[in-house]
Amino acid sequence: MLNTLSVKTLWTYFALAFICMAGLAYINFLPGVVSALAGGIGFSEVEAGQIVAVNGYGGLVGSVVAIFLVRRVNWKTAVVTCLTLLTLMDSATAWIEGYSIMLGWRFLAGILGGLSLGVVFSVLARLDNPDRSFGTLLFVQFSIGSLVVYLLPGLEALINAYAVFYMMASIALLSIVFIALLPRLNLSKELSKRPQPLFGEYRNAFLLLAAIMLYQVAASAIWAYVGLIGLAAGIAAERASSYIAITGLLGLLGAMLPVVTGSRLGRLSWVVTGVALSLMAALLLDFAQHATLYVSAMALLFFAWPAVQAYLLAVTAEIDGSGRLATMAAVVSFVGLATGPLLASSLLDKGNYSLMLYSCALLFVLSYLLLLKPVQAYERSALAVLPTNYPA
Repeated sequence: MLNTLSVKTLWTYFALAFICMAGLAYINFLPGVVSALAGGIGFSEVEAGQIVAVNGYGGLVGSVVAIFLVRRVNWKTAVVTCLTLLTLMDSATAWIEGYSIMLGWRFLAGILGGLSLGVVFSVLARLDNPDRSFGTLLFVQFSIGSLVVYLLPGLEALINAYAVFYMMASIALLSIVFIALLPRLNLSKELSKRPQPLFGEYRNAFLLLAAIMLYQVAASAIWAYVGLIGLAAGIAAERASSYIAITGLLGLLGAMLPVVTGSRLGRLSWVVTGVALSLMAALLLDFAQHATLYVSAMALLFFAWPAVQAYLLAVTAEIDGSGRLATMAAVVSFVGLATGPLLASSLLDKGNYSLMLYSCALLFVLSYLLLLKPVQAYERSALAVLPTNYPA
């Protein structure tokens, strides 16, 4: 295994994953953000979806800028600066009034968060074990997501509807502390020693990036409105939050799959199974009036989502050892994350979520069709080089 970055401890994997996640932490508890915006803060359901979508597009802009800055700036200085400003902006969101002003404010916050994430992602993508790197990232994301969703109702009752933004500020502040505790990281400019990219053709890489984006669009669209879907089905707000938090813990198991198994058992079967489970989740949520089906659907999606994303990101990291393709994957991933809530908000019909859910199901199918050939090509190439490049 290549050692392009002298990082070996679990603490460093965890800390870098947490810092990477913190820039756009709200994505991990998106239902809580949407519910707060459409609830106590006073925006409509459509406006709430548009606000988080604009926040995501700000994150996209920041991530793209990070691609050009990452080799020109000290990563710790850049990230601490961004996270400090983000902490102030998240904390001050409670004083922002008006839909248009909120859109602009959250767009700027998204730029800062995306810039921070993009810089740290370029470090995370070059760790010596990409499956463990991205598995840890997804593990941290789902851990934080479940915990915050569980705590939010109590925090909102204790503080106010803006408690979710104070939580975002706290995560950014904690990340700054983690940066101070990290050992010095010696980044190597050595590229992957594989003789050729595993896909060989740009078309396969493009198909993989498109699959990642479409999967993220569908998953984040459901994630953004899963709380409101429960409310529309007659499930009490506190019960819905508890269901989301508890089933979200299954995301930890999904994230642990690549951490534990790596690529030893192959990635294709895990990815295909994960997409199939996601498709089933979208269809089951149309029957959310039955609590059992509601919980089952969330369990399927939350288990599959991190596993699918971690394995696909790991493939991009191994194709290009410099981390460029993985960074591009991060950008298109956040295109999907930002587009999902916006797409969902445009497909709502006075509290009816059927059209949105079936559209997401279709996107899962398209994602499967796009990723099948690239991942199959990678599996064949990986098996071909395994005997000479890896110990049995």
